[in-house]
Amino acid sequence: MDALNLLPAILIGGPPHSGKSVLAYSLSQALRARKIAHYLLRAAPDGEGDWAQMMDPSSVHAIRFKGAWTAEWVRIVCRDLAARVMPLLVDIGGKPQEDQMVIFDQCTGAILLTPNDQEAAHWRRLVGSRGLPIIADLRSVLEGENKLQPAENGELRGTLSGLHRGRGVIGDHALDALAEHLASIFAFSEAELAKAHLAAAPTDARIVRFDEIAQRMYPHDAPAYFRAGDLHKILEAVPFGEPIAAYGRMPVWLATALGARRDLRWQFDARLGWVRTPRFVMCAPGVVPATEGGLAFRLTRIGASRMQLDVSKTAYYLDYTAMDGLRVPHIPTQMRVTINGSETPAGGLPLWVFAALGHAYRDCAGVEAHQAHQH
Repeated sequence: MDALNLLPAILIGGPPHSGKSVLAYSLSQALRARKIAHYLLRAAPDGEGDWAQMMDPSSVHAIRFKGAWTAEWVRIVCRDLAARVMPLLVDIGGKPQEDQMVIFDQCTGAILLTPNDQEAAHWRRLVGSRGLPIIADLRSVLEGENKLQPAENGELRGTLSGLHRGRGVIGDHALDALAEHLASIFAFSEAELAKAHLAAAPTDARIVRFDEIAQRMYPHDAPAYFRAGDLHKILEAVPFGEPIAAYGRMPVWLATALGARRDLRWQFDARLGWVRTPRFVMCAPGVVPATEGGLAFRLTRIGASRMQLDVSKTAYYLDYTAMDGLRVPHIPTQMRVTINGSETPAGGLPLWVFAALGHAYRDCAGVEAHQAHQH
């Protein structure tokens, strides 16, 4: 797997409110549609992920988690970049300070999105000072025609308009042209990367290819996403009574169900590689820890036989290596458990948290995660 450290990592840079996160999300969706294996790394600790683009804007504003730039956060981002296991798009913050520039050093190229020539010159100096080649130099405008064309030096130059949160530019000809150019840089096929990832899989569990299960179930969808109504059919394709190592994208409700109803021992995380599902421990009856290990808990009874457990982050980065033994609220076994409601400020909890919660409440009458966001 060492050779995979040479995989491309393309920084998306520009000042605040220029539309970087919307562009990053739109490019990632366009690459997914082309079956280009990659991961969108949010390198700035602002708590936004794909969920911020899919939710109603008023809800995003209510739950947005603002983390702080710290030396530890910079160290973690640099570590994850250096150990990348697939090509990366890197959504960087809008005002990088000198001690954050080491993140640039872990990248292999840059896409700039700026509102004017002055900001463009500033960002060109920033990336140039770290020796990063510029792939595309784009202007972000409120209104106008989207256009993209190559310059004499090989860069792509152009204009993108209307990059508002919650409204991407998927399907636009300029965006498509940029995605095609990125696809040529991210030259590794999904099959090539999967082969390398699976070669590094743990040996104490049976590998289950959820990417292949999704494609079999939804052969006409590109990309194929699991549907909550098909949970029973999905579980039928997963071995029972033996540890499994899950490979492929899945929604939180599926990770929760696998934690509760199968032995989901490992998951492949596109940022971290193979991650062992932590084992959470229920507290004694009546005990509801307010915060534990970077997570906050709130327990609400919502019916005679159902309780809702709201889980959110108090720390932007959750260290999965320190999560074994984390205490979670006690819930009687006769109750059904819903993890997170539509208004829960979860802020992009990783899948391994939902798998661990599913396992912790596996003896309850039922456990499920809120299904508002399917992927």
